[in-house]
Amino acid sequence: MAEASSFVFFGSDEGAAGSAASKCAAELSAGGDGWGDETIDGTAATADEAVELIRRAISGLQMMNMFGGRKVIWLKGVNFLADTPSGARSEAVQEAMEDLLNVLSNLPFDTYFILSSAEMDKRRSFFKKLGTVAQVKEFTKIDITKPGWESEVAALTMRMAKPLGLTFDNDALDLFVHRVNESTRQIGNELAKIDVYLGPDRRRVSMQDVDLMVAVSRNGVIFEISRAIEQSDCRLAVRLINEQLEHGEAAVTIMRAAIVPTVRNRFCARLLMDSFGIDANNYRSFETALGKLLPSDRKILPLKKDGTPNAYALFNAARTCGKLTLKKARKDLQACATADRQLVSTQLDDRDILHKLVVTLTA
Repeated sequence: MAEASSFVFFGSDEGAAGSAASKCAAELSAGGDGWGDETIDGTAATADEAVELIRRAISGLQMMNMFGGRKVIWLKGVNFLADTPSGARSEAVQEAMEDLLNVLSNLPFDTYFILSSAEMDKRRSFFKKLGTVAQVKEFTKIDITKPGWESEVAALTMRMAKPLGLTFDNDALDLFVHRVNESTRQIGNELAKIDVYLGPDRRRVSMQDVDLMVAVSRNGVIFEISRAIEQSDCRLAVRLINEQLEHGEAAVTIMRAAIVPTVRNRFCARLLMDSFGIDANNYRSFETALGKLLPSDRKILPLKKDGTPNAYALFNAARTCGKLTLKKARKDLQACATADRQLVSTQLDDRDILHKLVVTLTA
C-alpha cells in the first residue's frame, strides 16, 4: 500500500470503484487489530443526512483508538457528492466536506480514510482539494456507444475471469460480451454464476453455458436481433423487433443499434475476405492483417476511437458470413440505407419497414 493515508475511489463504474475500495480497506485493516475500523454507509436521502454522515466520519477519524494501533474509516457507497440539490449543490454539504478535508490534511499516525462513491461533481472546490490530501482514482464505464467497445468489454471479462480460472470459447465470449452491459458489477455477478454452475472440474465456458446462465440485458436483446439476422432466422428477428417496439423502443434506434452495424460489418468482412484474402480462422492473425492494410483500404471499415479498425467486430462478422456473397452483402447494405431513410422521412409504418427489411436480409 502506498504512503498516502487517504484514498478516494469513484466513477460511473460503481462496481469497480467499490471493489477497489474494498481491496484497499482489506489491505489497510490487515495491519491492525480491527478494533478501530469503522465502515459508514454513505447513503443519504437529504443534505442534512449527508452532513451527518460526513460529521460521523470526521468524529471517527479524530477519536482516539482506546486500544491503540491502526484505525481505518471507510465512508462507503457515498451518493451525495453528485450535482444534486441534496448533494454537491448544498452549501451545508460543501462546508462539511471542507471540514473533512481539513481533517484529512493532518490525520493522526496510523489513521486511514477511504471514500467510495459513484458520481462526483468534479467542478466543486472540495473535489479539486481531494487530490492534495488523498490518492484519487476514477473508474469510468466503457462507452458502448463507441466503435470498439466489444473488444474492451471482452478484455475486461477475461481479466475478471482469470482469477476464477475460467476461459471462454470464442463464440461463448462473444455472446457473453453482448449479453452483459458495461458494468463491472454485472460482469462479476455473471461470472460468479457461471463459476458455480460449471463446478471445480470444468473451467472452459461454452456458448451453451452462456446461453443458459447469463441474463439478457437491453443491449443483449439488440445483439439477439443481430444474431437472428446473421443466422437468417426471420421469425426470431421479427419477434424480437416486435417485443422491442411494444416496450417503447424507437424503430430508428433498433435500426441503427442492431441492424445497420450488423449488415455493415458483414459487408466489410466479406470485402476483406474476397478482396484481400483475410480469413477469420484466428483473431490475432486477423487483427494483424487489418493492421497491414493501407490507409486508403481502411477508409470504409468501422474504426475505434483511436482510429484503428474495429477488428473484434469485423472478426466476429467474418465468422458469420458463411455463404454470404459480396453481391448480396452490398444489396443488404443498400436495403438498410433505404429503410433508414424511410423511417426518418416518410409516414410509412415503422413496423412494416423493419419487417420488410428483415425479410430481405434473411432471404
